[in-house]
Amino acid sequence: MNVETAQRLADLRRSKGFSQEGLARKLGLSRQAVSKWERAESSPDTENLISLAKLYGVSLDELLNPSDEIEDDIEFENEDRARQREAEAAERARTHEAAARATEAATQASDAAAKAAQAASWSAQAANAATAQATSGTAVGSTPVKGPFQSFPYWAVCWLLFFLLMFLFGAGPFAALIFFTIPIYHWVARALDGDWARGDIQVGPASAVARAQNVSAPVDTDVATATTAEPIAKEGGE
Repeated sequence: MNVETAQRLADLRRSKGFSQEGLARKLGLSRQAVSKWERAESSPDTENLISLAKLYGVSLDELLNPSDEIEDDIEFENEDRARQREAEAAERARTHEAAARATEAATQASDAAAKAAQAASWSAQAANAATAQATSGTAVGSTPVKGPFQSFPYWAVCWLLFFLLMFLFGAGPFAALIFFTIPIYHWVARALDGDWARGDIQVGPASAVARAQNVSAPVDTDVATATTAEPIAKEGGE
């Protein structure tokens, strides 16, 4: 049975107010048999066709050969179903593509974060090595001065710049290069802290080393004066 005839049988059943189960009881069949007719999966035999024609009040020709108007309606319904299936398939394709893009973006972000963490680890190791080298070169008994430049949380600034470059400006993995400036900053900060400790740079309150030098200067002058005056006093006594 073709689709047009199957649709004709379904339309006639609905127009007469029968359900599939009610029609099956009238014909002494199962509901599945009626459903298969209307899905064009099977065809009713001659006896059932005659029974259907009598029940619906139509001739066998009208039952099996729908009019042009009905054929047009059936064709329109089939085209509409085809358009719906195409639209659903296109929507599924767009959803799949969007999910794939989101997954790719998440993978890129994860890779960039991993590279940033690795770069930060390398920078921290370089900074620790530079600090150890500077500490080993310091004279025994002297205490390295850690001033405001080395105390500044430059690593936090690097993380902030990384996220700004990564997500706002779309720099991608290149944003991780900002972490390679950490050892450079530590190297410059040690030099600046040395100048700060000597009083060459004033940043906030004067350094403890500079205050100690300023306090010890008068004491050293008094000691030198007393040492010089002692031989003079001895000569006057003789």
